[in-house]
Amino acid sequence: MTSLSISLLLMWYSSLCHCELSIIDMSHPLSGATVYWPGQPNYNRTVLQRVAIGDDVWIEVGAYSSGEHGGTHVDAPRHFFPNGLDLKDLPLERTIADGVVIDVKAESARNSDYALTVEKLQEWELSNGRIPPKAAVVVNNGWTVRWPDPSAFLGSNDLSNYTTFHFPIVSIDAARWLLEKRDIKILGSDVPAPDGPRDNTFPVHRLLLAQNVIILENVMIPDELPARGFRVHAAPMRVQGGTGVQTRIYAILNDVINGAEEMRSVSLITCVLLAVLSKCLNFII
Repeated sequence: MTSLSISLLLMWYSSLCHCELSIIDMSHPLSGATVYWPGQPNYNRTVLQRVAIGDDVWIEVGAYSSGEHGGTHVDAPRHFFPNGLDLKDLPLERTIADGVVIDVKAESARNSDYALTVEKLQEWELSNGRIPPKAAVVVNNGWTVRWPDPSAFLGSNDLSNYTTFHFPIVSIDAARWLLEKRDIKILGSDVPAPDGPRDNTFPVHRLLLAQNVIILENVMIPDELPARGFRVHAAPMRVQGGTGVQTRIYAILNDVINGAEEMRSVSLITCVLLAVLSKCLNFII
């Protein structure tokens, strides 16, 4: 075997390290159709500059404004605690976690005010295995298909009065069980909030955010997202003083992550062995 052959083999094995990621988007687009909580200013974008320079160069610059709590977004602890972490100080490690999806579409279809229970979580574990520690628990109520119709999504025709809204929530018992028994890192759902619209004590928000468990709201949950076996990424912008912000949430399937890591390990070992073999052959020759 010549040095050229060895080099070609090294290049081939190195190419195995580059695996395509399977990424699932979990975010609704931010646009003029985005659904906001009452009192939040809607998304607005203004074109500041559009310039054509000659035949080949095009430049556009704009500015946009938006309320913090609309569309697919992250709630930071500062949302309910004046001394809580704002978006600027929220650690990145709090925004990435192994994910599970709790499917309650049937329950929510029967009752738009359904509240996730501890019993439902335990039933899910019997079928899918134990929720891992430090997980991102995403509740699928089947609300994604209602977006962006505000009346359907908020469950009311009176969009200025949140006490008329109807959407599924998370019971305080279920939230406490997830926090204390499963030590979750993130709670997300495909509805506007984990608390009921007529509960002004916001028990789930206050319970979780007090422990720096971030909350994801209005999450888009595609049908291809599995019950488990993926990693959630939900890193928001570092907004000083920010209590929430629209975020590009996405999932990376674990089989791709594990396969890439395994392939990199195998390729590295093979490359080292081939490099040693090449040295030996050169020495013999």
